[in-house]
Amino acid sequence: MLHRLKLRVVYGSKLDADRSAKRLKLRVILLSGFAVFFPFLVITYYLFSENRATKLLIIGLLAALACVPVVLYAYAKGFGKPLRDLWRERPEELTSLAIKIGFLYGFALYWMILGIVEFLFGYQSFRAALISFVASAAARDGFEIGYLRGLEKAPHSKMSIFPDNRPLSELLRAAPQKVILLVSTAVIGSALIGLMLGLFLEDPRHQSVLVGLVSGVVATVAYGWALENPPRPRELLRYFIWPGFTMGLTYFLILAYLLRIIFKVALPNYYDLALLMGICAGWLTLESLFIAYIQWNKRAVRSP
Repeated sequence: MLHRLKLRVVYGSKLDADRSAKRLKLRVILLSGFAVFFPFLVITYYLFSENRATKLLIIGLLAALACVPVVLYAYAKGFGKPLRDLWRERPEELTSLAIKIGFLYGFALYWMILGIVEFLFGYQSFRAALISFVASAAARDGFEIGYLRGLEKAPHSKMSIFPDNRPLSELLRAAPQKVILLVSTAVIGSALIGLMLGLFLEDPRHQSVLVGLVSGVVATVAYGWALENPPRPRELLRYFIWPGFTMGLTYFLILAYLLRIIFKVALPNYYDLALLMGICAGWLTLESLFIAYIQWNKRAVRSP
């Protein structure tokens, strides 16, 4: 979900300054969510109280496939040109968009939705209704990517990393040792916290909050340290709330649902929490370092 962090933290100000684009984006999101609601309502019967991994996987694939036309439609709206013309001009870019933002991103969000229902709410009957939000999220991101591409008069070239074609490996090439050291510290430190508190926290809701807090704090510290200019406390607090806490919680819900419900990996509670917390904090720290790196507008990584 690195593209989401880029869209809001790095490039969000461009879209926020355009009120007409923001209104159009809201209409696209609402229309997309409404369009997929009734198809998903049809499969409510199959999703209600369903815990078999195979059937959940099939439904998830259907949900992801439904996001493909949604994200293409939203991209065209954001770009400001008919989808037919865009497909003729940049077929490779739209194919990559459909696969990565429509299908793969939608598939990941599907597990997050099931994690919310399973671990936070506990109402399995809400699953089908909540899945419509997956398409809304895909439409939101598709619109924002299309808007940025249209705003920058992007050439008709292949784009595989959205929205700016800058991969995470760029940071790893710039300062591999420092990045590995920081991420490893985040993983080990967070895992130790999970190992200790896992002895006392068994409720998934409490675990979710804990992982969000720990991952958010660690990622925010890494982000603030890595920026070229020290951020103000208000900016750090805003980053902690989103993406820090929110994305840490999101990653936990996805991974916990897959580990515990789909793959049914039975680990002692403290090992389970340590593993999940370490992965969530480490991944979010790596993404935060990269987001700060992009904002430097230079090719050097600052020494500690």
